[in-house]
Amino acid sequence: MRGVVVGLLASWLWVTGARAQEPVAAAPEVEPPPTWRFKQKERPVKVVVLAGSIGAWPKQPYAERLAEMCRNVEVRNLSKVGFGALQLKQRFKQHFLENPYVNLRDPELEYWLVFQGGLNSVGTPERTNHDIRELFTLAHARGLKVVAFSLTPWGDDSDPKRWAGAAGLRYLRATRTVVDFVLGALAPQQALGDYARKRAAGADAPWQPEELPEVAVDLYRSSLRHEAAPLRDLEAMRTALSKDALWKRQHADLDETARAAALEADAAEAAEVPRWFLRTELRSFDHIHPNAEGHRLIAETACPRLPASWGCTCPNAPVAAESPAEAPASQPPRLPMTTLLLLYPHWLRVLLGAPHL
Repeated sequence: MRGVVVGLLASWLWVTGARAQEPVAAAPEVEPPPTWRFKQKERPVKVVVLAGSIGAWPKQPYAERLAEMCRNVEVRNLSKVGFGALQLKQRFKQHFLENPYVNLRDPELEYWLVFQGGLNSVGTPERTNHDIRELFTLAHARGLKVVAFSLTPWGDDSDPKRWAGAAGLRYLRATRTVVDFVLGALAPQQALGDYARKRAAGADAPWQPEELPEVAVDLYRSSLRHEAAPLRDLEAMRTALSKDALWKRQHADLDETARAAALEADAAEAAEVPRWFLRTELRSFDHIHPNAEGHRLIAETACPRLPASWGCTCPNAPVAAESPAEAPASQPPRLPMTTLLLLYPHWLRVLLGAPHL
């Protein structure tokens, strides 16, 4: 029965949450008004996690792991399967900002948004960045600070519609556009295109503080990525690009020498596409959604960058050496927690939630 349930869940997530494409107009989902509230008074840092189906993963998601790592944090996960950047922005308004049970004026509390979304709308990266930028601005206007996780690696050769030949190069670049905006690595015109004209500061103005996160975590170029994947055949990439109608239109104005140089550069980039996929052993039921181990890596990658006020204890983080004057002479060397757990019997490691050690 458990296998049937997992299979049904995987099929549902695939149909609703794994379509990295342009958002289509649809009737808004009608949901009852929010009634949830933060309840842990001893945890003064209140964190709302907002993402698509990756954040909504039901088995040991990174939101739960952050709550375990950070002693001052209470987490509410508002992630929603199938939602792109626009829908997530609307969900943040409806389920957080308009929630009468969330007191944003309490001076003893600190509020943070952890955002990790946009894959479901990555096919239109400039519009996606526009919606994410508006979300950050909205959160800052209400007194929240923002931690932004980039998109995670995704893709596979078994998905030729999006990842074969020239299509793969287009999705790679679209993904990087969203990733690099979140990381603050692009100028407004690069990240937003024509949507830059909608900025209050003006299209040509530099980024304003409210438009970017306080903390940005690069998950795309992290250990989640299959960096050692074999390259695609370079000649096959040259052929695919040279026959692609869109590629030919985009380079029609170049002379023969410049077009040949562009073809060579783009073919080399397309050959590297598999090295930007999610590592095989970190996949759940498809090439998009990380499994429990992948979520562990997401949380551990983010942990060292999280604010000091969260009180996080990061696994495998190096312990600062004490100076000889400060260290007691009889103090024994400290063993890392992972080493100590290895000394426990297997049943106890399972009970403690560390069966993978």
